[in-house]
Amino acid sequence: MSIRANALLVSIAVGLAAAPALAVTPNPTPNLKTGDYQAKWGILSVGNPTVYGRNNVSANVYPTTVHYDATSGTYVVNDGQQNISFSRTEYVAAKSSAAYTYYRDTATGATLKLLNQGATNPVIALTYVTYGKWTPVPQAPVVLNDNYVVFGSITPASAVPRSGSANYNFILDGTWQQTGSPSGKTYSMAGNGRLVADFSSATMGLTVTPVATNLTNGSTIQFGTLTGGGFIDASTSSWNATSRSRAADGTKTLFSANGNFFGPQVQEIGGAFTLTRTLGTQEIGAGAGAIVGKKN
Repeated sequence: MSIRANALLVSIAVGLAAAPALAVTPNPTPNLKTGDYQAKWGILSVGNPTVYGRNNVSANVYPTTVHYDATSGTYVVNDGQQNISFSRTEYVAAKSSAAYTYYRDTATGATLKLLNQGATNPVIALTYVTYGKWTPVPQAPVVLNDNYVVFGSITPASAVPRSGSANYNFILDGTWQQTGSPSGKTYSMAGNGRLVADFSSATMGLTVTPVATNLTNGSTIQFGTLTGGGFIDASTSSWNATSRSRAADGTKTLFSANGNFFGPQVQEIGGAFTLTRTLGTQEIGAGAGAIVGKKN
């Protein structure tokens, strides 16, 4: 080999070594195919109290649909008025991690935090279900609008057992808001729980321990361990669970969740929840979010 050719090869090698690595294309839901996915939608809306009064916080769960395009890596959600899409090109690397992939819709400014499926997720390793938190830019008089959608590969109705039982450990993620002036009263919600599915009696047992952390000062609200139950509808691969409790001072806490079984053999669960506290006829605060988990 000539000296000139050898120098050229060395130059190319150095250039390749110095070149930046290509960005990794995110794929948080590798097991999903293109299509429409039935979903549970938990929504927390906070309005300006000068317009809505003291009861300016609303938490609800609705059915919805998430469309996924595997080719472009695009997720499409609907806020009841318009479709909002989050594509692979709107991926925000600086906010993404091994646990979540972040997107920002360039058309509306809305953001999406999507749980990564897979065995290496440090928060929870799931294969068939995921959830996303999407937050649009609020339009007055609404000051906060956090949405949680839970979707994935729902278990076929024929594969839901009609006998036996199973335990599912889950995590929750949500938003809590104290009523009144919204400033400094928004909290993130986290926690763990267990669902006990008795397929023979088509009933569901619930234990959950939510904790809310103030986004401004880090103070927490401990809701304690909430217990309750609900029912299984094998014909729709769905379930529900509710907990009601009353403190010594009369404060009532209500946790309510609706969801589905996921995977070909009910390996995982997912759903949306609401959490409210009232004293008499006065609402103290409300929250909404997502729960996802897997069979023990």
